[in-house]
Parts: sequence; C-alpha cells; structure tokens
Amino acid sequence: MLVAAGIVAPASAQAGDELIYTVKRGDTLIDLARDYMTREAHYRFVQRANRIANPLAIPVGTRLKISRGLLKFVPGEAKALSVRGNVTISSRGASHSLTNGAALAEGTTIQTGASSFATLVLDNGSRVSLPSNSRLHISRLRRYKIDSSLDYDFDLTKGGVRSTVTPMKAANDQYRMRSPKAVSAVRGTEFQSRYDETAGTDFAEVTEGALAVGLPNGSESPLPAGSGLVVDKSGMSSIETLLPAVEWPDAGKLQREGSVLFNIPTIAAARGARVSLSSDAGFVDQLADTTTSAGSAEFTEIPDGNYFVRIRPVSQSGVEGIPATFAFKRRLNSISASAAADPLGYKFKWASAGRGNFRYHFQLFRGGKDGLPVIDQRGLEQTEITLSDLPSGDYYWRVASVQYLDGEVNSNWTEFEKIGVTG
Repeated sequence: MLVAAGIVAPASAQAGDELIYTVKRGDTLIDLARDYMTREAHYRFVQRANRIANPLAIPVGTRLKISRGLLKFVPGEAKALSVRGNVTISSRGASHSLTNGAALAEGTTIQTGASSFATLVLDNGSRVSLPSNSRLHISRLRRYKIDSSLDYDFDLTKGGVRSTVTPMKAANDQYRMRSPKAVSAVRGTEFQSRYDETAGTDFAEVTEGALAVGLPNGSESPLPAGSGLVVDKSGMSSIETLLPAVEWPDAGKLQREGSVLFNIPTIAAARGARVSLSSDAGFVDQLADTTTSAGSAEFTEIPDGNYFVRIRPVSQSGVEGIPATFAFKRRLNSISASAAADPLGYKFKWASAGRGNFRYHFQLFRGGKDGLPVIDQRGLEQTEITLSDLPSGDYYWRVASVQYLDGEVNSNWTEFEKIGVTG
C-alpha cells in the first residue's frame, strides 16, 4: 500500500486496475487531481506510479496510468428488465424483493431462488441474466468523469450469469465478470460464467466474440468464440471446444398435455443437456430451466402462450455447448377417458382441461385399430356416451378433445383402449 505525505492510497486503487489517460496541452497532475480525482492530494500516487519528475510539467502525449479507485465518477444504473419468481436484492444491510423496472446501484447483491430468474439492462444496453439459484454482486457501475469511460465489474459467488455485452466504444471502457477463481474481461461479446459451489469449479463459455480470462496463477488465458474454460477447485484450468448446437426437429411440437415435455435427442459426447424456456427468443424473460442427463425435460405450470426453448449440450467436464433455440406453442388441451359396463350397455366418459371451447370426437373400432370405425361421432358437446346392444367381441376406442381457441383449432386424441364385450 502506498503512503505519501500522510495520505493512504484507497484500497480500491490497485495495480492492474488502471485506465490510461493521454496528457493534453496545459494538463498538470495537480489540475487533473483537482478536476477528476476524489482528493487533490491523489496526484502524488499518479506521480509516483508513472515516475513523473515534475507534476507541473508533463510532456504532451504522455500516457498516464491512473488507478480507477482514485477517480471521480458518475454512478451508473442497472434496471430490472425481467423478473420471475423469488428474486431478492440487498444493499447496505437492507433486503427486499426485486420488481420489474426497479433500478439497481453499485454495491447491490442480486439473488435468485429456485425456479426464479432475472435480467438486468445496463446504461449502455448490455444485458446480464441470472438463472435460478444464483448470486451476483455489482461491484462497480460507473462512468468516470476524466474521459466518460464505463466501468462495469461484477462478482458471481453462486450459480451462473449470462452476459450479452454491447461493444465498448471508449478505449478505457471495461466489463469484467469475476467468479471465485477467474476474471473474465470483455469489450463486446456473449458469454456465460458459472460457479459450482459443491465441486468448487468455475466455468466460462463464449458463443460470440472473445474473452480474456485471468486465472489463479496470475496468467491470462484468451478464450475465443466456441470455447469453454474449466477451473477446478485446485486452480488447474483447461480449455475445450464447445459441443455443437443440437439438431432437434421435434422441439417445435404443440405442447398440449398437463406438463410441457420435451424428448431430448441423443447428443454425441455429451453427458446431458441444459434446457431453458423463455417468452422471447433472446431469453431476456426466462421462465424455466433444468439440466438433465435423462432423455427428456419436463416443465410444470406453464400457461398457454408462444414460447422459445433453448438447449445446450453439456460435455463430460460440465461445459455447456453452443445453444440452439426453437419456437413452440403451448395450448393446454389434455384429455382423459374411461369405459365401464352399465345397466344399459357400456358407458364411455371423458374429461378435458384447457381454455377455449371444446367439442369431442368419439370412435369405436371392432376387432382392431385399422379400417373404418363402427361408430364415428364428431362434434359432441357432452362428455359421455352409452352404447347398448354391441355384438360380442373385442373393441378399440378413443376420443379426441377438439379445442377452438384464438382462431385456432387443435385436436388431442387419447390412446386406443381395448374393451371386450361378451354376450
């Protein structure tokens, strides 16, 4: 720590955390300190760090390194663009729920609960999205007065975060995302950082642009688009190519049943997949997310609407691959049915769930499921039908709920059921 003339350098004024200022005609260190630093006496730290002999006479064009912690700034702001579920923010010892449109300042910590999501938008249009069970601290959110450069600095201490960074314009603009063992610095890219608390492992994955990642040993690792980084609990790091985007022809099928269910295609070299749902293609308004090693992903309590599903293959090391996004419709139209002997013959009953108007289509086949049905009744409004005087034999039957909603018509059939009729 530097000490000069009884002044102690701020803890945030650390080497390696500087911006570069090019000296103009008429500049002196004392004037720069008076206009742009938090204390006039701070010029001494800049003088010593840059080995300036005379603070009143600096050659024009000299490139000064100035610790960011010494500088005056205009506070920046992040706004909650989308909030789903239980998301809390804490600042200066106070905590409360985050709501859409709320403003967040430097020093705020955001935490998402189970099945909860948040997306923030920064002053320059960059977006920061948190999935469930994540915690992010806004360390810096500021614009420096000396050159109007931006400084965005975040600490991820749990879970994950996806960053879509608007290309930086000024040379000193900075966007950094820190996890316990890595620091990712970018000037314009799309990437995500994650921290697995249980395993003590850090991850970074880049889909567009490039990262420069600082590692525990003090080295910096370039991470180009299409690459993923793993830093284990001992600090050892490795880089791998992201698994390619998944081809998924079945992803856009109409989702009609009680839960939204996706059958996941086989993904070579993957141990599983991460599947996420959103109301928009950019996944700003995310509403569900799961990582699975099974052959399917199921989501409950998804209301009717038009949505997007994103799938990322997960490699054996846990790195998430290139995302693929697909549109799908959710229109609840589930139906269940039963059949039983009745004093008048056989009674077939059914019940449907969903919005809109419903009509029903009942079919009964004799001997097998092929051929023409012996009974084929469409446009039924009632939810049961009784058949009498059926000849002995085996029958197969099914019923469809025909839904009329928002100018669309869709049908959902039950599976064929078999019933034996004896004389």
